[in-house]
Amino acid sequence: MIVSSIMELIGNTPLLDISHMAGEGAARVLVKLEMMNPGGSIKDRPALAMIEDAERAGLLKPGMTLVEPTAGNTGIGLALVGKLKGYRTVFFVPDRMSIEKINSMRAYGARVELVPKEYGMPRCIEMAQAFAARQGNCFIPQQFANPANPKQAECLLGPEIGRQMNGFPHGIAIGAGTGGTFTGLARWLKAGRPDAQCVLVQPRGSVFAGDEKGSYEVEGIGNSFIPATLDLSLADHIATVDDADAFATCRRVLTEVGLAVAGSSGANLFASLDLARRLGPDKTVVTVFPDNMERYFSKPWAQAILNQGGD
Repeated sequence: MIVSSIMELIGNTPLLDISHMAGEGAARVLVKLEMMNPGGSIKDRPALAMIEDAERAGLLKPGMTLVEPTAGNTGIGLALVGKLKGYRTVFFVPDRMSIEKINSMRAYGARVELVPKEYGMPRCIEMAQAFAARQGNCFIPQQFANPANPKQAECLLGPEIGRQMNGFPHGIAIGAGTGGTFTGLARWLKAGRPDAQCVLVQPRGSVFAGDEKGSYEVEGIGNSFIPATLDLSLADHIATVDDADAFATCRRVLTEVGLAVAGSSGANLFASLDLARRLGPDKTVVTVFPDNMERYFSKPWAQAILNQGGD
């Protein structure tokens, strides 16, 4: 295949069978390898969708600046697409996020403003809105409220999975940060298989199950508030995963599959394996690996795995 733009390579990622990790008597487990998007994560998908949706609506025009509160991967996707389309990019990022993600945004020419982690994403949102109001001629995609975010998962990612497996899975276990991927995939799946089990995955310390906000090391999923793009009514179960279990699963994936994945992938798979064992044989569970470990090598959890050589 020959393409004329990197943006044409967003999507159509492979679907990998890792059923052996669930053990005998469990459902089949398939995972979408979203780190194979050109920007290195699943967030390339909503980044492209939100930008092109805004262009069609006349909200984003040449010469404007893209401003966004982000934990990193959406910023990278927006910076990539924005650079190719000629937009300036400015992001407000909690300072707990990995330096690798921050540097990736900067490599695409983005201005990155770090916000103390104790203020959380709500403060990043406030600062992005204030900056855009001061500067003018800005567009805030606002991934936490933009309907193009879950729509792309429902109308593109879901059908892509359906084509690859020639049908609908019996369950999904998907991490939620904005909730765009979970909400969109759950809508797609419930429409095709109403009795499918849709498990929302979060780290312990996230508030999606009604618990008080706490701290956690897994990045990209979980939040301190309920985004407008997250439809909790679609969740048949909320799986809360401890950091230790997420990172131990990352180590398993490295040794048993040969992929160096990050904490959100570990959490997704930990919950998916549990769902696969509960559903039993002759069923299929689908999850996603949002990005890879290389984006977190500076973090203590990744250093621990590196020091052990993945064993």
